[in-house]
Amino acid sequence: MSPKHSCLIAAFLCLSLFVLAPILCAQEATPARHTGFPQDWSQHQIVFSRDGLVAHPEVMNREPRVVHQAMQRWHSQEWSPLQGLEQAIAPFSESSAGSPPDPLAISNKGMGPRRDWNVSLVAARLGPHVFPAKYSFNPATPPDCVNDFVVYGLSIPGITNGQANVVGFNNLYVNSLGGGFCSGTAPNVLFAYNISSQPVAGKIVTSPILSEDGTKIGFVESGNGTTPFSTFHVLTWASGQGSITNSVAPTAMTSLPLSTIANTTTSAPWIDFDADTVYVGDDTGVMYKITGVFHGTPTLAGSPWPITVSLGKHLSPPVLDSTLGRLVVGSQNGGLFEIAVGTGTLMGPLAIGSGGTTSGIAAPPVVDVTNGTSFVVSPNNGTSAVLAEIDTETFLPLAVGNIGMGSSGGGGIALHLYEPAFSNDYYNDPSTGVIRLCGTGATDMSPYQYSFGFSGRTMNTPFLSRSQLIPSINARCTGWTEFFNPNVGIPPGTDYFFFGLTQDCTGTGVAAGCLAEITNINTTPLFVTLAGGPSGIVADNYSSDAEASSIYLAAEGANTAYKFTQNGLH
Repeated sequence: MSPKHSCLIAAFLCLSLFVLAPILCAQEATPARHTGFPQDWSQHQIVFSRDGLVAHPEVMNREPRVVHQAMQRWHSQEWSPLQGLEQAIAPFSESSAGSPPDPLAISNKGMGPRRDWNVSLVAARLGPHVFPAKYSFNPATPPDCVNDFVVYGLSIPGITNGQANVVGFNNLYVNSLGGGFCSGTAPNVLFAYNISSQPVAGKIVTSPILSEDGTKIGFVESGNGTTPFSTFHVLTWASGQGSITNSVAPTAMTSLPLSTIANTTTSAPWIDFDADTVYVGDDTGVMYKITGVFHGTPTLAGSPWPITVSLGKHLSPPVLDSTLGRLVVGSQNGGLFEIAVGTGTLMGPLAIGSGGTTSGIAAPPVVDVTNGTSFVVSPNNGTSAVLAEIDTETFLPLAVGNIGMGSSGGGGIALHLYEPAFSNDYYNDPSTGVIRLCGTGATDMSPYQYSFGFSGRTMNTPFLSRSQLIPSINARCTGWTEFFNPNVGIPPGTDYFFFGLTQDCTGTGVAAGCLAEITNINTTPLFVTLAGGPSGIVADNYSSDAEASSIYLAAEGANTAYKFTQNGLH
């Protein structure tokens, strides 16, 4: 057990009245390096339940994503003993991030209501369904204007002394009127790098990851159709290096070639923090294991790795169930696979999607590490689009929910459906919670929102509710991000769901996409116009300080990074 995680878990379980608290509190709390709160594409791919943690408290020793979410969700009056956790996770050391550079000018070209801020990325944008990564220095104290930052990996070859393709911002908690927690009206460029190893080819087209102390960024550089390749990098950033239009080459970056014949365009790296190991797949269906990622020297694991999972097919981002030691990953052909990471044994395919028209699993699975279940989405299983639940250990289906026609009757029209989100009630007790996601109409491809309830750990079918979002057969829906904020609304708080649509939000035939928000109180979406709809969405704090509880994203139809306030998308 790593010292940093045993300190967190002991404090958490002591203060949350779990029955094993006396045993864990008796463990020696060894001082450890500072660990903060990294939030990336993977944060909500791991779910759990409170009763499940009572039965399996060891999960939090291995999985900081669980610890971070538990702090956020149960930091309320109902669980007031948890408030002592703030002292338990106080930082062990100070950051060396340095003084922030001068702020950027705000872009005033955004459509719709005022945003907190939006910044032009000049000639670059995030790839489809790609997330920024957000780092909070200490989630149990007020937001930090210097040490909290967000980083964007951009899908364009960089140019040293020109366009950057890794950009970080701090001084985040501001708005265009100067009324935020931080000073000024705009974020600062914290760093801006050109990471391209091949000038006309190298770009970042999947989501980056962060180390627990925030000092390092992991990502995959890919080539293009002419020059395919995949290289995994770990970048140690430094404050004040470069600007978006005047980037610098990294001064501290390790590079590990994965493939000289395949790009990595759909499979973001998954970091197993406890083992300091990354899993990532390339576009030929090969899965790699990389050891020593943030605390050693990144190295490719030997036999049986790399493992060919789905020959010649793109893979989804993988998700690790650390309780069972299973890596769960989807394929472009609609098959679901598992790898027993201890032995390299491959299981599958389990057919979730089938048929010739976009049946693939594009989004990463969502894995419940306390109830032993996994959830995946396919737009076509031969008769409909589906949300499927499987037993992760037996690798057998538990439930399959119909979520509309999907691409099964779409006349060869491409459609991708992305990850669902679970309500906060699910984390307390699955039988009281719901899972929400986008599907389509029963007889057309217009976007609908669906919800499903649970009996115990098993998803109920058919759906609990469905409603059309907009009457456009050309609009496509993004994945969903959920965030429970205990400090907004009537106690115990407000459960937010964020997603987006690619076009037609202001009328059929209108190009404008939008960002959307619903809550546990109001399931009628609030739409804010956003060109092309949003990239992946990361939500951060539950602080009540001005502009501190936010979401971060980029527009898919414009070269612009955005921050919105969670409450009302201001």
